[in-house]
Amino acid sequence: MQTPASSPPATLATTPADHCDVDVATVAFFFDLDGTLAPLAPRPDAVRLPRDTARVLAGLIESTHGAVAVVSGRAIDDIDTLLAPLRVAAAGLHGAEIRHTGGGVVRADGHTADTAEIAAMAAPLQALVAQHPGLLLENKGSALALHYRGAPELAGVARDTMQALAALHEKRFALQPGKLVFELRPRHVSKGRAITTLLKEAPFAGRTPLFAGDDLTDETGFADVNALGGITIKIGEGETCAHHRLPTPEALTAWLLTLRHAPPRHPQQEEEV
Repeated sequence: MQTPASSPPATLATTPADHCDVDVATVAFFFDLDGTLAPLAPRPDAVRLPRDTARVLAGLIESTHGAVAVVSGRAIDDIDTLLAPLRVAAAGLHGAEIRHTGGGVVRADGHTADTAEIAAMAAPLQALVAQHPGLLLENKGSALALHYRGAPELAGVARDTMQALAALHEKRFALQPGKLVFELRPRHVSKGRAITTLLKEAPFAGRTPLFAGDDLTDETGFADVNALGGITIKIGEGETCAHHRLPTPEALTAWLLTLRHAPPRHPQQEEEV
């Protein structure tokens, strides 16, 4: 029987002889970036896309005629910088901005950045970071992320501060917890909604969606792709509604490489014994 959503997802093997086979010709690929395609780093600006991963992505783009997208909490400009010279369809800021295959960037649900409101939220966070150098504030233009990777003991301080700000600005922003980070992101957007939007257009339309992610921010993507009968892959540990799991970004790259040579078979999930 299939693994229940509340149980630990199955592990996808990464060897060509024993893998979860995917027919590349019929799949649309969606990937988170940090912690999924690229290993996490102490600071967001230190993240780098491995060369092997870039080569695998280039191959997938060619094989799928462009049905590859990155769905990230980063802004699209940052996504492009990390993937350069590759350029793909993308959803940035958790889906607040979407670049379609044709190249145009649109704001989800008419969302526009309110620089005055962002500045009002950033001011107390800048003061907090000045008081606690282990904290890091990332201003994404339409969202704010408070990282405490450099000071895990300040998790409670970071959470309480961001919760208070979210309550003050609840009409337009929502609190999004992540791996050693709390983020104020635009309300009414999600990675799942962004994926669903892209699936309505070429070259994604008519394909089975596959989404890989590593963080709490990716769970809406997993849930929506599961509902569409797609393939979901959690990278790393932690509770998830994804149906499969791989341990690291490097393991994902290795598994993706096998797809280029895989005969089509039906993906299998963990069975009870």
